[in-house]
Amino acid sequence: MRDAEHDRNYQDDREYDDYGDDGHHEHEDRRRNGWVFLVLALLLIVGTGYGAYSFLLQDDPSSTTKANPTASGAAGAAEQSPRNAARRFLGEWQTGNWTGAGALTTDPNAAGAALVGLDDGLRVSSRRLTAGEAQPERPDGSVLVPFEARLTLKDAGEWTYTGTLTVARAPGRGYLVGWAPTALHPELTSTTRLKLMPNQGGAGGGDLHAKDGSALSPTEYPSLAALRTGLASKARPAEQAASGGTVLLVDAGTSATVRQVATVGEVQTAPPADGGVRTTLDAKLQAAAERAVGGESRTTSLAAVRIGTGEIVALANNPASGPNNAFLGTTPPGSTLKIVTAATLLTKGAVDLDDKVGCPESANAGGMRFTNSEGRAFPEGTFKLAFAQSCNTTMANLSGKLTGADLAGIAHDCFGIGGDWKTGIVSFDGRVPVATDDTMKAANMIGQGQVQMNPLTMASVVATAKSGTFRQPHLLVDQEGLWRAPRQLSPGVSSRLRTLMRSVVTEGTARDSLGGLGGDVGAKTGTAEVGGGKPNNGWMVAYRGDIAVAVWVEGGITGGRSAGPIVKSFLGAAG
Repeated sequence: MRDAEHDRNYQDDREYDDYGDDGHHEHEDRRRNGWVFLVLALLLIVGTGYGAYSFLLQDDPSSTTKANPTASGAAGAAEQSPRNAARRFLGEWQTGNWTGAGALTTDPNAAGAALVGLDDGLRVSSRRLTAGEAQPERPDGSVLVPFEARLTLKDAGEWTYTGTLTVARAPGRGYLVGWAPTALHPELTSTTRLKLMPNQGGAGGGDLHAKDGSALSPTEYPSLAALRTGLASKARPAEQAASGGTVLLVDAGTSATVRQVATVGEVQTAPPADGGVRTTLDAKLQAAAERAVGGESRTTSLAAVRIGTGEIVALANNPASGPNNAFLGTTPPGSTLKIVTAATLLTKGAVDLDDKVGCPESANAGGMRFTNSEGRAFPEGTFKLAFAQSCNTTMANLSGKLTGADLAGIAHDCFGIGGDWKTGIVSFDGRVPVATDDTMKAANMIGQGQVQMNPLTMASVVATAKSGTFRQPHLLVDQEGLWRAPRQLSPGVSSRLRTLMRSVVTEGTARDSLGGLGGDVGAKTGTAEVGGGKPNNGWMVAYRGDIAVAVWVEGGITGGRSAGPIVKSFLGAAG
């Protein structure tokens, strides 16, 4: 609907234009012309024909009737000033009368089809078009009339832009809008169209795309089946599902993106050209993850994050059709949690890397006997050596230096464990509970007891240890509501954690599996007891450069032998 001001301005133009193109006739001419108009009106009243009625209907700027003018009707509606011609065209566009708007151009069919395409491509729910002042006539007789388009785009918000109409006389038809795609938007051509890509939120499913916009097909990436039905279920509250988007200029034939034209509402950069959900996944690393777990006969899961951002770059589950253990697993992480334990001991000043703490064959804590995997023992070993060789007994002996709440506090406050993560999909965010007795405290320190983790939370632990800052893992680009840890690790603690993890590769339990990898590589292995007579699970967590990864192998016995080759395969591709 046109507003009152629009109608009033239009009527002003009609009063001016009824007396001629230049408005300079004498008073007598006006009186004579008015008398002629009165006679014509009387003829219309007695019903001189549908053609005259059609003319008046077209000429009524307040009418909202969707007229379908014939060629003669369009000719009868010829405008008597460039500005008025522009306003008439914009008025029909505003009310959604594509046929009526097209009839006011030099190519009615092309204009009408383009208006339909614009409305559909941008998912326009309402529109407001406002004409500016006409510019001086150009040498070719045409006049440029600027306009502002304010379009409300469904599921995105309001988009405002400016354009220009070229208006000129058409023989026998008065002033008409010269048709060209640029009449609708200055960047449109005959081979392109505009398309809205709403920001993702609320609803999951659909096609998945990597961060660079490339498609992640179900055939090539079978592990992503777990995401297709659940992605974005935690992305935003339901009331924020419609919150912005991106306007793209795309090829009219192939729908390939030519360029990004504008963002509407919340910014979401470079969305995929053909719809779907744009994730933080890296196609190359996702392929490497699929290969790494694909040859494993045991149930296996992998998750990897970018250390500097928290972006989830890959995940894989074997079997791919099984549960998403990479995000939803709730199992003890074994000695991989010693990264958090070491951070707690270092933060509390309870130990330093070169302190000779020993690694005996067994130790007692709270009445429970603790031993090392494969019977390792280094009686004179330093804390660094004990970490590299994954000595449970060392941690049990040091448990007396911590309170029952210390490990849980550092895990939550610095590593984000147990925080309310908004990953973009339902996930389990880890659990390191407050120890209620000495036995539980020692068990928690070696990743047993009541500690529960999964590959995603452990990959995040590695990332936090290396950088010193928790960055919440997430799957959606521009993910909102990321949980922030209350505090960071000190630079000194983070530096010593990197030294400890590096020692695991150079002289510890990951030397055989990761020693050949070049670059900045650190790791921690884990052998997690599950009870019930079942074989132990194998774990390995590691970083290389800016990528942190965690792998869990059900029944893998030891992390170095079961999870190690998978980690090496993945990080080899990431290097």
